[in-house]
Amino acid sequence: MSPSPSAAVLREAAEWLVRLDDEPSAADQQAFGAWLAESDEHLDAVQRLQGSLASLRQLPRAPARAALQRVTAASPGKHALKALAVGLALLLPATALLQHYPPAYLMADLRTGTGQWRSEQLPDGSRISLEGRSAVDLQFDAQTRTLRLVSGEILVEVAKDATRPFKVVTEHGSIRALGTRFVVERLGDSTRLVMIESSTEVRSGASTQTVSAGQQVQFSAAGMQALQAVDASGLEQAWARQQMLVREQPLSEVLERLARNHQGYLLFDAKALAHLNVTAVLPADDSERALRLLARSFPIRVEHYTPWLTRVRLE
Repeated sequence: MSPSPSAAVLREAAEWLVRLDDEPSAADQQAFGAWLAESDEHLDAVQRLQGSLASLRQLPRAPARAALQRVTAASPGKHALKALAVGLALLLPATALLQHYPPAYLMADLRTGTGQWRSEQLPDGSRISLEGRSAVDLQFDAQTRTLRLVSGEILVEVAKDATRPFKVVTEHGSIRALGTRFVVERLGDSTRLVMIESSTEVRSGASTQTVSAGQQVQFSAAGMQALQAVDASGLEQAWARQQMLVREQPLSEVLERLARNHQGYLLFDAKALAHLNVTAVLPADDSERALRLLARSFPIRVEHYTPWLTRVRLE
């Protein structure tokens, strides 16, 4: 028996089915046909949404719309494709579980669920606050104080201890401090540090950078970006109110942050939305309201297919 499609492929299948429900262009149809032809896993993902689509393998690859019409014959009506998206939504609790809650998250020393905030005092007297769907591992001993950020966003107030530097580590680098207050966020392919008080030393690859209060830096496998000024006081107040203080940040990153506190799947094309920059204060604990506010200010459409599936796309 072939393995089940990955959560990432099922997500792609959902995006295609939703896109093709919106009067697709000829280019969309051809692109979907090409996507189906790329891999048996792609075909399998669509089959699993309908439950029984064995005949799909015998259908012509193009035009894609014609193939889909035959595939969805068992689900008549002009909303047949949307019905497939609904089918995916029913599968989400099982198929996307490991994507939303991977083993590293489930086994973390401290973690929060969707929409949950938590504050804890650490063994050394430091204090950490976790935003929704965030997770950290702790490694504290006589020589070191290391916190590994597995996912999400944290606010750290470091207790002073000259003999044991405090480090926050991600796959993109490390942040070293003695006594200070700062925010660290894991984004999809990078880490963002915002300094509220004092300063830290950031190491990423061969680069080292000192980041002071009122500054932020983003770093990844590609290197370290330039320092930027931030409203440190405003950020701290936003944290206390469970808000997102956003300044000239790509819409794709804002949606990624909102997804941590969104019930179900929040689908969007990060590349298509990355050129839109957001400056706003958004309710981090109410993703639906935040999406409505964004839709009023940007040329985007927020579409709800089920309580488990929301899509954001350009108008």
